[in-house]
Amino acid sequence: MPEETEKRYQFLFVDDDQAFLTTLSALLKQNSKAHWAIRTANNHAQALEHLKGQPVDIVVLDVEMPIMDGVEFLRLLRHTYPNQRVVMLSEKMDETARKTSMELGAVLFLQKPNSDEGLNGLFAVLDALAVAGGQSGFRGVMQVGLHDVLQMECLARKSSILLVTTGNRRGQIFVCDGEIIHAESGPLQGEMALYGLLGLAGGEFTLQPFAEPQRRSISGNYEFLLMEAARLRDENGGQSPLSNSMGGADSASFGENAVRTEARGVRIEEALLCSRAGEVLYQWNCESIEKRLDLFKQLEEEAVGASKGTPSGRFHRVSMDIGSSRITVQIQPAYKLLVRSVLPTSPPNP
Repeated sequence: MPEETEKRYQFLFVDDDQAFLTTLSALLKQNSKAHWAIRTANNHAQALEHLKGQPVDIVVLDVEMPIMDGVEFLRLLRHTYPNQRVVMLSEKMDETARKTSMELGAVLFLQKPNSDEGLNGLFAVLDALAVAGGQSGFRGVMQVGLHDVLQMECLARKSSILLVTTGNRRGQIFVCDGEIIHAESGPLQGEMALYGLLGLAGGEFTLQPFAEPQRRSISGNYEFLLMEAARLRDENGGQSPLSNSMGGADSASFGENAVRTEARGVRIEEALLCSRAGEVLYQWNCESIEKRLDLFKQLEEEAVGASKGTPSGRFHRVSMDIGSSRITVQIQPAYKLLVRSVLPTSPPNP
């Protein structure tokens, strides 16, 4: 029989809630199929005794703890065990605590799970983190959020492709040396594809070996991109940032929605989708992109002028009938969309 060489990963979970630790340990031991060695501590003194006795691969630390909270204990660990990898769990997901934890060197800051599904998701991320640096990819459910998976890849300065699938849709996010450089989903590429994928409610992901994309469509700090994606999702009530584009279609179903629109008797003759910076993400039969970009600019300037500098909410949509055509312009914080359609002269046949 071949010699057993598979590593047994050492985890230390620190939480003052003993019931949570008991449930967590049982489920994670079952999921890991005995490949994890799990230790637990109810307070910081116990945790330090564990670390003095034997090193661990990952410490998983609860933020909301009495006497010394998790962030302060993380600060202590940075001095006593500077190379220790630490994952923070928080019920409140306070942005200040998250930012401080990341500045202190935490690898991840995750929502504390309160269900079996959430615990399974936590296992997927921690298992991937434990084996980080291996050559094979991994699969996991998105209940912990793609945001955290991307954060893990970027913090580790890794290069990989995150393949995302949900239903019949598929997208890819490219990470190179810890920076997000490209994303694609359906006809979209760049930031809009990234925001659309990060706004998905659920599905599956696979981390694959890195390969250079046909072009690099995204630049900028990964933390800003992830924060912007979270902000857009919050503004849209937890839905994809493009969920109200084209009557409810998101980025992956733009073309499908156009077909449904034509079936209702409205024929789309032109479409242009741009990022907030004016980068063309998708165009269909657009004869003069420059003129359309000028129209976007003109409408935005008129909206600002109409408000006379007072807060009046974001400009969202305007429709203009020109002859037999209708031009609809939708401007959101993350994208600009123009659609020119020809309205039916008579009701379509049922």
